[in-house]
Amino acid sequence: MDSPFPEDVLYDKVDITRKEEVAKVMEGAQSVIHLAASPLTMSLEDPILDMRVNVGGTLNIMERSRKEKVSLIIYSSASSVVGTLQHNPVDENHPCVPRTTYAASKLSCEHYLRVYQEIYGLNYLVFRFFNIYGPWQYPTSGGLIPSIINRVLNKEDIKVFGDGSARRDFVYVEDLVHLYKSAIEGKVTNEVLNLGTGTGTSIMEVVETVGDVLDIEPNIQYEPKRDGEINDFYADTAKLERTFGFKPNTSLREGVEKTCQWFLEENI
Repeated sequence: MDSPFPEDVLYDKVDITRKEEVAKVMEGAQSVIHLAASPLTMSLEDPILDMRVNVGGTLNIMERSRKEKVSLIIYSSASSVVGTLQHNPVDENHPCVPRTTYAASKLSCEHYLRVYQEIYGLNYLVFRFFNIYGPWQYPTSGGLIPSIINRVLNKEDIKVFGDGSARRDFVYVEDLVHLYKSAIEGKVTNEVLNLGTGTGTSIMEVVETVGDVLDIEPNIQYEPKRDGEINDFYADTAKLERTFGFKPNTSLREGVEKTCQWFLEENI
């Protein structure tokens, strides 16, 4: 596979389930941003492979991190570790009862990081992602916003369950990058932080914003509300703001405009 990055970025394609490959690319590492994961769709199809990638692969990275005496490993967890919602917005102390194998694997890695810190002194920072979107997120990722953009561009039906009033927390990728840069340059360690905006945006608002930005009327197909679906789910960002003095603040409109522009430029 050719590198998806500019020439000044060193790129190695590695299977994180193979510890010898991980060891080779991590030689001399000072800090680690761990974003590799088996997605939710894979966890539903093959839970064992999901565990090997998300848990086994993460352990390979953690093992090499402690041997290289890495100063900090930043782990990308998921808001879905919460499972059944007891209150909203969701803070970091909300009970976690995962309802998918993907979420179970993510929460397991959070615990492994805590244990490695206690036993080996490996410092970590966990960001629990809410709904990250932006350029380079393809429709095949299963993300809501790229899927909607793709369907609007191709004039395909968009299924909206219920009346579309359910609200989620959508985070533009540039805000995520800002926080990762601050984390690498700062001294915050051994914390779990929600990475969200703290604002709930309805599914219908997302569909309408995409249609307005592209100047295309979305073809909406209303479906019955799915059993057990949560109405509202978004982050309590108080801890994130206390820790970094910042929370993601790119408006949905601005983020969708930049994402649609990328779709059009790349002819996705």
